[in-house]
Amino acid sequence: MGRSCKEIYDWIEETIEKPVEGWENKLQETCKDVECNWWTLCLNKVFCWLAWVLIKVIRFVLVTVGKWVIRVVCIVVNFVLDVVGFILGLVLAIPILGGILRTVINWALEVFWRIVGLVDFVASLLGLRIRKKLYFGMIIPKINGVDLASDAQMQPQVDSVISVYKQTCNIDARFTGFCHTEISPPGGTLVVSCDAAGFFGDWWTKGSWFEFVSRICKFQSNWRNITGYGGELYCFVVSSVDPTTTEGCSQAATHNYIALEATADQNSLAHEFGHAMMLLFHNDSDVLNLMHSTEVGHLPSEMKLTNWQASVVRSSRHVTYF
Repeated sequence: MGRSCKEIYDWIEETIEKPVEGWENKLQETCKDVECNWWTLCLNKVFCWLAWVLIKVIRFVLVTVGKWVIRVVCIVVNFVLDVVGFILGLVLAIPILGGILRTVINWALEVFWRIVGLVDFVASLLGLRIRKKLYFGMIIPKINGVDLASDAQMQPQVDSVISVYKQTCNIDARFTGFCHTEISPPGGTLVVSCDAAGFFGDWWTKGSWFEFVSRICKFQSNWRNITGYGGELYCFVVSSVDPTTTEGCSQAATHNYIALEATADQNSLAHEFGHAMMLLFHNDSDVLNLMHSTEVGHLPSEMKLTNWQASVVRSSRHVTYF
């Protein structure tokens, strides 16, 4: 089921179906306890049960049937949109032309959604932080038939993202799962440069590979990443990041993904996602700040973000209410 469809389905269950079902059960107990009035030939009890049956029928027609109709329609619509997003993704995976388009489109989307989210940004600065959502996944390639990392090895990174952004930004970070891809990268290795050379180099075959694999691995996020709103963030596990002093790499809003070494510190994924959500600069004034240049050795529960940093993250196009 598509991500949006599941959210709608869950909302109907929690907001409509369960309360109505509770009301129905309560009326059933009431009808059991109603005493028969002989002078009405027990019609008072009959009417109570008729009301219960009517509510049950209404719940079935409007909630149960309606829920499944909405689900089917939603799944079909989402699938069509994801197919369109996948096709557009193929265009964006074309070397040079696609790379330039990716860069221009992603930065245009970033600016647009930042403007749209300006009110929310100000509200966050003032301390009003209603729970928002962030979806993220991890893609693990094979090099010479061997996974660059295991799920268990990368799980601490996932747990850190969930913990850090919940406590610092009131964000419900939802992990969409690991994807092990059999599609070999260009040259049979994955060394990512995290500098200007890496930025422009991403327009060539390696960037095309990242784009293509993410479109396949995370098919159900294709249309959201095309529109930018609530686009899923991906982590690609790579062989190494250049320069060797770093463990991960993000090109800010240029991509929907970051690159991370399998041996990186447990908070590195949360750190690189911060860069991807436009925390562009390191904050070395506090060793516990998530965006410190070396966040090694600290527990996720110890990590901090300033009020400004948290507000920047919350107003990212990747972080949404729906």
